[in-house]
Amino acid sequence: MSELTYFERRRIQMEYVVPLIKDLQDILGSETVLAALAERNRRVEAATPAGTDPDFSRMAEGTRVFAAGDALKYEIIAATDESFDMNVHQCRYAEMMEELGGREFGHLLVCNGDFAAAKRIGMKLERTQTRMQGADYCDFRYRPAS
Repeated sequence: MSELTYFERRRIQMEYVVPLIKDLQDILGSETVLAALAERNRRVEAATPAGTDPDFSRMAEGTRVFAAGDALKYEIIAATDESFDMNVHQCRYAEMMEELGGREFGHLLVCNGDFAAAKRIGMKLERTQTRMQGADYCDFRYRPAS
C-alpha cells in the first residue's frame, strides 16, 4: 500500500472537521465560530517556536510535498539565499473545501497554518491573497524572520 500524500491526509481530516464546524456554526453562530478559528490560528502561531537560520535552498523541495498528487499548480517567481516567492494558480485544497461545503472557513483551517510553519523554520510569510478566498492565485513571499 502506498503512503498517502499530504493532500490526501488533509482531505481525510477535513471530511470530519467541516461537518463539525458547520454544526458549531448552526449552534453558536457563524461569526462566533469563525472568530474562534481565527483566534486559534493566532494562538498556534504565537506558541510556535521561532526557528533560526532559515534554509531557502530547501523551499522548492518542501513545496513539492504539499503539491504532490497534483494538489497545487504553482510557479516559483524567485528563489535566492534570502527569499522564496511563488504563486499558486490552481489549488485542490480550495476545491476540496468547496466540495465539502467549508470554503468560507477553509483559509482558517488549511491556509493560515502556513504562517506558523514559516515561523518554525525561521521565515516570515507574507501573503495578500489566496485561491481559498476567491483570488486568482495565492501569493507566497518568504523572507528571513529577523
